Amino acid sequence: MSKSFELPENFLLGSATAATQIEGGDIHNNWYHWSLAGKVGKGESSFTGADHYARYVEDVKLLSNLNQECYRMSIEWSRIESSEGEWSMEAVAHYRDEFRLLLEAGIKPLVTLHHFSCPEWFQKKGGWLGKDAVKEFLNFVEFSVKQFGDLVSEWCTINEPNVFANDSYVDGKYPPGSYGDIPAYLKVTRRLILAHLKSYQLIHKIRKESGFANPTKVGFAHHLAIFSPLTSHPLARLGCFLSDYLFHEIQIKGFVEGKLSFPIGFGHPEGKGIFCDFIGINYYSRHLFKASYNPGNLFATPMVDPNCPESQKNDLGWEIYPKGLSKVCHRIWDEYKLPIYITENGIPDESDNKRKKFINDHLAEICRLIEEGVSVERYYYWSFLDNLEWNDGYGPKFGLVEVDYSNMDRKIRKSGFHYAEICKTKKFEFNP
Repeated sequence: MSKSFELPENFLLGSATAATQIEGGDIHNNWYHWSLAGKVGKGESSFTGADHYARYVEDVKLLSNLNQECYRMSIEWSRIESSEGEWSMEAVAHYRDEFRLLLEAGIKPLVTLHHFSCPEWFQKKGGWLGKDAVKEFLNFVEFSVKQFGDLVSEWCTINEPNVFANDSYVDGKYPPGSYGDIPAYLKVTRRLILAHLKSYQLIHKIRKESGFANPTKVGFAHHLAIFSPLTSHPLARLGCFLSDYLFHEIQIKGFVEGKLSFPIGFGHPEGKGIFCDFIGINYYSRHLFKASYNPGNLFATPMVDPNCPESQKNDLGWEIYPKGLSKVCHRIWDEYKLPIYITENGIPDESDNKRKKFINDHLAEICRLIEEGVSVERYYYWSFLDNLEWNDGYGPKFGLVEVDYSNMDRKIRKSGFHYAEICKTKKFEFNP
C-alpha cells in the first residue's frame, strides 16, 4: 500500500555535480594527466566530461526546466590558477556568468572549492603532502571568495575528505595512486582538516569585510556510509570499529569541532568551536565487515551483504539501503544539532528502472527525519548529468539527464521528470 509524503515548503530540492566530472576541456588538472597515464576506466579521459563548460547556458536552462531550487557545483582550481600564482580572469568571468544565470533562474548555488581534483602544478609539488599545501589552497580560497562572494554566499570547502585520502593513498584509485600508505592517509587527513578550519574562518572574514548581503554559510561534504560487522566475530567487530574511526570519526571531529584526534594529532589548532554552519552528508550505501587476520585490512574486509538480492543493488554492485540515510543523519544530528544538507545521494542506473524508487525511498526517510525533529534542510540528487565517475570512467550513469557522448546531446530521463515534479510540488508517493 502506497503512502503519500509531503516535504516542508522551505525544504530545498536540487542536484549536484563536480567540475572535473562534467566540464571537459581542461588540460591543467591532475585528473587529465591521470587520464593520460591510462588510469581511468577503458582509457577514457576527463578532457571529455559532458562538455558543460561550453554548454553551461543550456544546462542552467535544463536545471530550471527540472524545477531545481538549489544546485551544488564545484569550481575548477586548475582553470582559475593553471600555473601557481597566475590567476585567470577569463575563468572568473565564465563562473560569474554561470552563477548569474543560476540566480536569475531562482536556483541557489552551493559551491565546492575542492572536489577531488587539483592543478597539476600542485600535484607535482606533492599534492596535499606538499609542505605548503594548506597555504596554497588558502590562496585559491581567498581569491575565489573575493571574486565570487557577491554572487555566492554558500560554500562547501572540501568534498569527501575521507574518500579522497583513502582512494589517493590507500586504494590507489586516484592520483598519485599510492597503495596502503597509511601514514600518508593520516597526514593528508590532518592537512585537509586544517585547510577546512582556516577556510571556514577566512570565508566568513572576507564576506563580512566586503559587506556582502546574504548570510554566509560554510560547511563540508562528508561521505558517511553504514559500517556494520557481518558476524559477531571479534575481528569483524574490531575491524568495523577501526575502519569507522579512521574513515568517519576523525574527520567529523576535525571538520566540525576543530579537534585533532589520535593518530593525526591532539587538541584544537584553531581553537575550540564549531567550524560548520551546516554539515553536508553524501550517502550511498552500506558496507558489512568480514573478519580478516590481515592487520593491513584493519582485521576486517568490507563487502556487500551476501544476502542482498540483485534488485537491491545498483549498476556498480552497491547495496541500495535507504534506512541508512536516517542512521547517518541521526549520527550527526544527535551529536551536533547543526543543519544537515544531503549534498549527494544517487544511483548509477543505466536502465532507469530503479532511480524513481531510489529517490522516493530516500526522500521518505528524510520526511521521517523531519518528523522526528532532525533539521534536514536540503536534498541534492547526484547527479544532474551523466558524468565521469572518476576511475570508473563514463560507464556508470548517475544522471537525471542522459548524455549522449557521441554528440553531447542531453535527454531528460523518465526519473528526471519524476524528480522535477517532486521539486515542484514537494509531494510524492512511497511504495514499500
